Amino acid sequence: MIDLYLCHGHVYVWNASAACDLRERHRIVGTFVGALPRLPRQNVRLGRPLQLMPEETTLLLNKGMARLLDGNIPPKTGEDAAQAITEHRQQSFREQAEICKSDRKRKLHEMASVIAKGRAAKRKKLAQKEKADDESSSSVSTSDVISSLLDQHGEEEEPRLSVEEMEELEAKLEKTTGYNEQAFLVQIMTEQDSEETQETIPWNYPTTDTEALRCRVFQDLWEKGYFLTSGGKFGGDFLVYPGDPFRYHSFYIAVCRPRTENMEALDIVRLGRLGSNVKKTVLLCSESEDGEINYTSLQWTGMN
Repeated sequence: MIDLYLCHGHVYVWNASAACDLRERHRIVGTFVGALPRLPRQNVRLGRPLQLMPEETTLLLNKGMARLLDGNIPPKTGEDAAQAITEHRQQSFREQAEICKSDRKRKLHEMASVIAKGRAAKRKKLAQKEKADDESSSSVSTSDVISSLLDQHGEEEEPRLSVEEMEELEAKLEKTTGYNEQAFLVQIMTEQDSEETQETIPWNYPTTDTEALRCRVFQDLWEKGYFLTSGGKFGGDFLVYPGDPFRYHSFYIAVCRPRTENMEALDIVRLGRLGSNVKKTVLLCSESEDGEINYTSLQWTGMN
């Protein structure tokens, strides 16, 4: 049983395993609307929660695959609850600190060659400076030897940090790096974390004939084995895919219309040309008198 949470009129899925099961086992795609924890300031790829369309929610509830819970539950109060939250945040801080240390050490190893080149350049610069200061001396100084060695081998062999130097840098990093707890991510409690049974709430959808038709069309196409997503960006009600949208382009644009509704010729031409321009077939979906869903396909063939 998958838990769906109703919050301010929208239905969300917070559990990662539940979101995977919906897509892989039940062909319910939804839309991710949350920020990624490690990349919160970008909107190219989004993360949990997974927001479901009303038709997807209706299908899951009618099939008995999910239950609807109240997502506006007030936080628990009391000393035990406060202590549990404090311990959870402290544990989260420690885990994130360890991740930061690992990232810094990884970055240090990636930059080892750059650090080695910088140190070699610094030694060479110091040697050249000492040589310039001792030019008046006729004897061969230590700086001349160092500069000569660097001139002979600096270009032939790429500088590298020794094991001792790397251990020294890691020890310095471990010693000097501090972590501010105020700058770390805070886990927001979005799902029931206790063993108490939460009561389900009613789902008041559909409420109009148009919404009821959309639900019936969605369920009929879903039962035929298709994946469906919102079709608003193509001027329809749903986009119909033969497989997972990650792997396939949509074949159809489903447009739901009551069978008694009159359609002007220009509307039919508009839908036909729209489908032709985006290389998809427009499906006019309606319900017959006996409750069966009928489909009429529109394809633009042009005129001679």
